[in-house]
Amino acid sequence: MTAALASCGFTLVEIMLAVVIFSMVILSLVGLSFRVAKFGTRAADQALGMATMLAKVDRAATVAFDSLPGLARCDTTVSGAYRVLGCTAVTAVGPRIDSIQIIVVSNLPAARPDTINMQRSRDRRPVPLR
Repeated sequence: MTAALASCGFTLVEIMLAVVIFSMVILSLVGLSFRVAKFGTRAADQALGMATMLAKVDRAATVAFDSLPGLARCDTTVSGAYRVLGCTAVTAVGPRIDSIQIIVVSNLPAARPDTINMQRSRDRRPVPLR
C-alpha cells in the first residue's frame, strides 16, 4: 500500500519545472500589457495634439478677417506629462489676403511638428444674414 501512495504525488523537479513555465508565461503577458498601455497612452496624447490643431484651425477659419492678427501667438496645452505647444502666425499677403500658418509641437519622443498653412481673404461684398 505504501508503494501506491508514493506514486500519487508530484516530484520536486516537476513542480519546479511547472513554476518556471508559469513564470515565463506571466512575464511575457506583463511585457505585452505594458506595451499595450504605452501605445494607448501615446494614442491619447496624439489625440490631444490633433484636438489642439483642429481648435486653432477652427478659430482661424471663423474669426473676422480684421481680427486675424490677434491670433498670432503660442499656447501650451498640458495633460499629465504630455505638453502640446501650438503656435499661430499670420502674414499679410495683400490688402485682401492673409496667410495663416499653424504649427503644433508635442514633447513625445520622435514626434514631428504638425503644420497647416491656409489663406483667408476679405469678403468682397457683405454676406447676407450675418
